[in-house]
Amino acid sequence: MSTRPSGFTLIELLVVVAVIAILAALALPNFLEAQTRAKVTRARADLRTIVTGLEMYRVDANSYPTYHYADTGSAALEFHIGGSVPAWGQPDPAWNGRNPLTTPIAYLTTMPQDPFRGFGLGPAEIKEYLYVNWNYALQVSIPAALIPHFEKAREEYGSYRLHSRGPDTEGPNTGTPYDPTNGTVSDGDITYGPVCGYDHLYIP
Repeated sequence: MSTRPSGFTLIELLVVVAVIAILAALALPNFLEAQTRAKVTRARADLRTIVTGLEMYRVDANSYPTYHYADTGSAALEFHIGGSVPAWGQPDPAWNGRNPLTTPIAYLTTMPQDPFRGFGLGPAEIKEYLYVNWNYALQVSIPAALIPHFEKAREEYGSYRLHSRGPDTEGPNTGTPYDPTNGTVSDGDITYGPVCGYDHLYIP
């Protein structure tokens, strides 16, 4: 009488590994989508917090903060709250990281950081949410060809635009607000303007 050796056979092990691989392939997209949805929720909550700070600042200063260019260390320059723009396309060399929403009056205790920005890159400032004050933009030296775009943007958004880079980590760049149906890595961006509210995007 023969006895079956203990343990799994090679065929049984291969079947188990195949089943695990299939389950992982099914679960991974849902896991990634859940991560993206959690970051989107956080970004929208952060925008609401910053909007509250902006409105408190406006009550005291009778205007919204200006913006400045931040040098990301690459060809791209980003718009951030506070400071001044010495010339179109040039970062402000005098800017030292002061943020009018946190210093000297703490309308916000800290400036939230965009969950869709790479945290291993650049100074903390360029991890913040992006901001453009359209009224201020139209007062500084900008190329004449951009003036109609800025005027239209002011009409669409109101005095300013605040936004997260969104799941594609760029933006605003597509003319499409973020929507879960756009996919795990969406070209859409998460935005706010006093006139249009949340998740409206204007691209000329």
